[in-house]
Amino acid sequence: MSEMKSAWEKAMEKVEKLDKLSEEELKQLECQPAGNKVAAKYLQEMDYNLDAELTKYKGTGIRKYVLKGAQEIFLRNIFLPKNEHDMPTIRRAMAGLRLLKENKNPIDTILDRITNLLNYYGQARQQTYLQFKKDFEAKLQEANKAMQQQIGTEARIEPEQHPQFLEEWRRINSQLDAQYEKALEEHKQQILKMA
Repeated sequence: MSEMKSAWEKAMEKVEKLDKLSEEELKQLECQPAGNKVAAKYLQEMDYNLDAELTKYKGTGIRKYVLKGAQEIFLRNIFLPKNEHDMPTIRRAMAGLRLLKENKNPIDTILDRITNLLNYYGQARQQTYLQFKKDFEAKLQEANKAMQQQIGTEARIEPEQHPQFLEEWRRINSQLDAQYEKALEEHKQQILKMA
């Protein structure tokens, strides 16, 4: 049986790892949270001036780490929307990413691709749902007819309330998400490679 490590031992291991980091890596660890904070504030406050806040870091030698931290938060907030309420956050995150980049043309191209991908995803999700619901309703009607012939009573069940409907929709939706998530991740990786 392996020995359980105490919280103290785990903390000491982390400290040892920190000692092995280069000065550059330490500076990044120290400054990236400032970028996280700036990006989070930008996403929450509509009147927050991200550009002015980032200007404070010009010439400090830590700007690139702050930008990296902000980029991390913005990329995390670009995701496959489950409803229209998700879109303002996604749009704001994309606008924030654009503000971070010096060269606007490449980022605009990638952000346009992401926007198109998210639009296609929304349409595909809606069409898939409607088709699935229609097919499931047909199956329910057949089962209902069979039950009516056997027992003589008709039971009206809404498809969306049927447990099997929810289970199958989760599976289908998960497959759809996986396809689009892969493409979205590729776009995010392109953004990470940009200066």
